[in-house]
Amino acid sequence: MMKAPIELIVLVSVLMIPFGITSAVYNSSSAEIAAALRLSADDTAWFNILYIGAQLIMLPFASWLTYRFGAVRLLIGGAVIGLVSAVISAFCNIPEAHYFTWTGHGIAASAMIVAGQVLVLRNLSIRNIAYAESIMLLMTTLLPFGIYPWILAELAENQLWQLSFAVQILVYIIFFAWIWLRPFPYKDEKRAVTFNLLQAVLMTAAIAGVVFILMRGQFYNWFDSPLISNAAVITAALILLCVFALKKRWGRGEYIRSDVLASAKNIVSMYNGALAGFAVLGTSMLISSYLAGVLQYSHSQLGWIQVPALSSMLLGLLVSIWICNHPTLKPDVVIPVGVLMILLSSAFLAGSNAYSGVSDMWLALLLRGFGVGVLNVTVTIYILGGFEKKYIAQGVSYFYLFRTFGGLAGGALFSRLMSQEASTAVNVLGENFNEMNQAFILYQGAMVRTLENAMLEATPARVALLLSGQLKTQTAAVAGVNNFQWFVICIFILAPILLIGKKLAAK
Repeated sequence: MMKAPIELIVLVSVLMIPFGITSAVYNSSSAEIAAALRLSADDTAWFNILYIGAQLIMLPFASWLTYRFGAVRLLIGGAVIGLVSAVISAFCNIPEAHYFTWTGHGIAASAMIVAGQVLVLRNLSIRNIAYAESIMLLMTTLLPFGIYPWILAELAENQLWQLSFAVQILVYIIFFAWIWLRPFPYKDEKRAVTFNLLQAVLMTAAIAGVVFILMRGQFYNWFDSPLISNAAVITAALILLCVFALKKRWGRGEYIRSDVLASAKNIVSMYNGALAGFAVLGTSMLISSYLAGVLQYSHSQLGWIQVPALSSMLLGLLVSIWICNHPTLKPDVVIPVGVLMILLSSAFLAGSNAYSGVSDMWLALLLRGFGVGVLNVTVTIYILGGFEKKYIAQGVSYFYLFRTFGGLAGGALFSRLMSQEASTAVNVLGENFNEMNQAFILYQGAMVRTLENAMLEATPARVALLLSGQLKTQTAAVAGVNNFQWFVICIFILAPILLIGKKLAAK
């Protein structure tokens, strides 16, 4: 590679580090953040909702900004917003300020991702694009799934969660020092594009509604809540208006064009992205819930168990680079392989035994890691590399919208299914918790002996506490295993749709 491509790859990869860290902070440190800011878990959940919502709302706007002001200015602007947000998050303990900073982190993330992708896809060769995308995905996806959860959880458990934002400040300073000392390796491409306010308002409202329903709805009994039901009706109307506004080009100017997805190939590509998000984020939620609910793992232990899977993720990344640079192999052929690896890992997890701990989960985690590496890298390189240069910015925005919504849908679906499975399991298991049941009498005797062996008096309260704890564990085990089975069923439904769509697109 020449000097300019290397410099561009390093610059955009450096700016992906803060995004990768922030995306892993909430899941690893939510309890500690809530305690430090004296917020409830419900109030703290809004940090993540605002972060994801700001990201998705910013994506189409960022694509417009790249045309109007250029990708370099957008990249620098996103870094400025990210730096300010990181400074406040690192040194401020006012809860209201953190609501604004998490929104700022989301805005900065989308601005930098769209700008970085546009610069890479417009200016690099096919081979160099594969290298750049791999390194960027290493920073934004593989490390946040692999090693960040463990490191950030360790910091949080030692009351150092704000250090994760302080590290981001250093990264931003390095970036600004670099571009101040050296000119940017590529020039901006700009054109005068009028801002379409009508389309922007409709799309922003529709995205906000979907994020609210998917992320907030899982905390309620879904459509048993009038708030979620009303939000769903309003959001459905906004989505229809947004589609018509984009299709019929309502209003003056442009926001994000619908003809980017006019071809069948691009539609199938978006479905690919959504399916990848569904598979990766859905199984991440299931694994975390299983380990936390059944094996009673802390955030630090949850992070540590994912570290070995990082090696198989890196192997998947290398395979993706080789395939994308191979003259005869088609990258889209590998996408079903990645889904298959995640499917096999879920099948193994569905048959795992809660009482054996993690001993029979290693193979499943390694398979999943390889699937995540292959799927994320190959999908991103193949899809983003397939857009025409004039549509790159909008194609990037559409891709990340579909991929993120696919992941949110997976998380929301399995969260709701887990709630239903847990409710059913409690009813079934609870039938055996009565004084006339022989199994209950034996179990109660076992709890009494456990207390006596620990030199504790077997009071009714202590026995009841142990029994309720065992009931919760068994409920979580049944719900967790059943949800892995539900995931397998979902993939068997969704994967054939992808294959049929590819066949139709090929014709």
